[in-house]
Amino acid sequence: MSAGRARLSTRLMVSFGAALLALSVIEIGVRVLRPQVDAPIETPALLRGQFREPGVHPNRSGEFSVQVQVNRDRFVDREWADPQPGVPRVLVIGDSFVEAAQVDLEQGFGRVLEAAMGEQRGALVEVLSLGVPGAGTGTALALLDVYAPRLRPQLVVLGFLLSNDVLNNHPLLEPKPDKPFYRLDGGVLVPTDAQRSSSSAWRVPVLWRISHTWRLVARTVVGRQLSLQSLERGGGMPLDLRVHDPAGGSTWDEAWAVTDALVGAMAARCAEQDISFATLIFPSQVEATQAGRAAAVQAWPALEDWDLDAAGARAHAMAVQHGPVLDLTPALAAGQHDAPLYFSQDGHWTPAGHRVAAEASASFLSELLAPAR
Repeated sequence: MSAGRARLSTRLMVSFGAALLALSVIEIGVRVLRPQVDAPIETPALLRGQFREPGVHPNRSGEFSVQVQVNRDRFVDREWADPQPGVPRVLVIGDSFVEAAQVDLEQGFGRVLEAAMGEQRGALVEVLSLGVPGAGTGTALALLDVYAPRLRPQLVVLGFLLSNDVLNNHPLLEPKPDKPFYRLDGGVLVPTDAQRSSSSAWRVPVLWRISHTWRLVARTVVGRQLSLQSLERGGGMPLDLRVHDPAGGSTWDEAWAVTDALVGAMAARCAEQDISFATLIFPSQVEATQAGRAAAVQAWPALEDWDLDAAGARAHAMAVQHGPVLDLTPALAAGQHDAPLYFSQDGHWTPAGHRVAAEASASFLSELLAPAR
């Protein structure tokens, strides 16, 4: 080998070694600071989200650092045992607010609600949390069909997130292929499909399996793509804020109609099994807090001319046709000055937010159960 080739080979080896060292340092940093669960970007309809593998997983951001506990049924909750005689069981079905992966398990809505209801009744109550991120009411209906016969609750509670549960139910507003969608045909719910997405292109098996950095980059890029798509579909503002748009539109009207039918279907399924059914309306920080509302209006001035309470009233009027309803907006608005109730960047409830929401729900839901003996 000539001297020139030897020098080139040496430089290439040194460059490769330096690059490998840099990537290793980055990988170690990600594993320590932002560990990434080995779960696919796209998952089956009832198992979507990062935290679906049984066990304990770290979840860290600039606003929280927690250990997420996933049970054998692949939900963020403690393990579910068989029903106990004489102990009423409550099933709370909803999205990431019910999942509560941003706080410790005992600080989440389900666990705080269980303690508060038990204190109210002076007797044990069991609360099971079925939270699926970005679920929509179509997923909630499917969860009810799959899990209610086995878990045998006395009460099913739908946690309805006002800011996005309506848009979650229309494939043109949120075209995610990994969850069920419906359309109305002559007043009857008919399954329909969403458009395919390209996020699976990041699912390179070897890299995904071994590298936390690859998972972080993939999820960051896909999340950015989804945010840009939301802004595009929302005409320059996040699409979820369009639920407050007084102009509405045919697609939003269809989404509200499908949502109404899905909530009605959940109530009917519960009635068939002699299960009580109720809805809790979960507000976002835009609907519930002065700071959240002010920040949104500053970012998107058009909101100043919109009635940001109208959608909540519409959701209440819709849900009350199918069973008891409690809107948690007043309780969260009243508690906003005691402690931050929402993570300002992440948007989910803080431990204080979960506590206020759960304690406000306890009396309302306790009255829907048979009196304690």
